[in-house]
Amino acid sequence: MKNFVFLLLLATGLILAVRQWCVASYRISTPAMEEALHPGDFVLVDKWAAKAPKRNGVVLFSSPLSRDSLRSPLLVGRCMGLPGDTVEVQPEGYVLNGQKVPLAPQSLQTWYVGSRWKDDCLKALQTLHIPLREWKQADDGYTLRLTPLETARINQEMEQERAKLQLSGPALSYQVVLPRKGRAYRLDEYSLLFCQDAIMQETGGQAKFRDGKLYLDGRETTFYFFQQDYYWLLSDNPQAAVDSRYLGIIPADHLVGNVWFCWFSSDKNKMLTRVY
Repeated sequence: MKNFVFLLLLATGLILAVRQWCVASYRISTPAMEEALHPGDFVLVDKWAAKAPKRNGVVLFSSPLSRDSLRSPLLVGRCMGLPGDTVEVQPEGYVLNGQKVPLAPQSLQTWYVGSRWKDDCLKALQTLHIPLREWKQADDGYTLRLTPLETARINQEMEQERAKLQLSGPALSYQVVLPRKGRAYRLDEYSLLFCQDAIMQETGGQAKFRDGKLYLDGRETTFYFFQQDYYWLLSDNPQAAVDSRYLGIIPADHLVGNVWFCWFSSDKNKMLTRVY
């Protein structure tokens, strides 16, 4: 009896160890990776190789945003950017390795409307049942936060050409590099904007940002050595995307593992196949 109990505990421990550090099964719950994976598919995730995802590989990861830290959801995306790759940030989206990547549908931007068109804008919001987010008075007008789809619908609803919403602030384009562990990363106001959340996480909230500059231990610094690699992960289905367009750069310690095998699917073509 003692031998049986010992063997049962040993087997249970081995199974738990394999699930924790080697391979585990997960159920896909969103259409973010259609057509590669469908909601309801069961996949095997290789956790052993989590810190070294391959370009274009499908990865299971968790949100790096501080507001998601207590109950961070598991997400799935394709690894499109590796440490050291260059991302060009544009008002209408991104360019990654020469490929245009539009903004995520649920991403919020700040838009400006002139005082003359205030009532038309508010009427359009009410007609289209779009929530009024962060409505603030600005120079000769107002600003508010909208998704790309909401912006297009409001502009269509407001007939006068001059009444169309304008992107608030300068329409700047700039290039930033995905941080690589242990490399000196030169900082300017744009790279700080791109990496601010990551630096706050790495410094335990001790970093300070003022006037487009980084302060550590009360002293200004123009370089930062990141403690881990960072990646750019995108969903195959942008309409259901919760990925780097919304979350920003994804640190290595938020990579759960590489999705490599679908062992159950309602789609017979996906059953018992490698995930690409």
